[in-house]
Amino acid sequence: MKKLFALVLTLCLLCGCAAFAEDGNSMNWSDAEAKLAEFGLSGEFVVLDMLGLKVWVPEGMVATEVSEADAAAGRLALFFDAEKNSYLAVDAANVEGLTLDSYYESAMNTEGLSSVAMVSFNGLNGVAYKSETANFWSVSLVDTNSNLINFVSGPADDENCYIVFSAIVASIQPAE
Repeated sequence: MKKLFALVLTLCLLCGCAAFAEDGNSMNWSDAEAKLAEFGLSGEFVVLDMLGLKVWVPEGMVATEVSEADAAAGRLALFFDAEKNSYLAVDAANVEGLTLDSYYESAMNTEGLSSVAMVSFNGLNGVAYKSETANFWSVSLVDTNSNLINFVSGPADDENCYIVFSAIVASIQPAE
């Protein structure tokens, strides 16, 4: 419960006006963008054409070519900092019959995951969590075709990772 409270508190601090929806946290890019300078963060949006989404990527994170093997496993995009310590990965997989609610239930019951929460951002819904065993933060969306789309950032034990991850989540939106 303490970790969930910390997750909610940090989201509120980052987003300022974050409101609690019935099923979780609600945030939008305009609120988060106003707070970026306070955290010394800047970056730019990257359009993920294959998903019809765009996401804010922090300055210093550079797109890296995805290997054929990783692409075959569902990796769509990968960004690293200069030292290759911090990363953002975007993965997708089709999971027959998967819904966001069933994914949330599964995450709640998975050992090694903490801070599991339903979140709403820019009109989209997802499940956010921290993987204690793999040391990353993730937010996952499930589309109407049972495609699981994961935005993964790490390493989670880096003191700034959660703040950057929160900004990334708040930025995910349709790429109109």
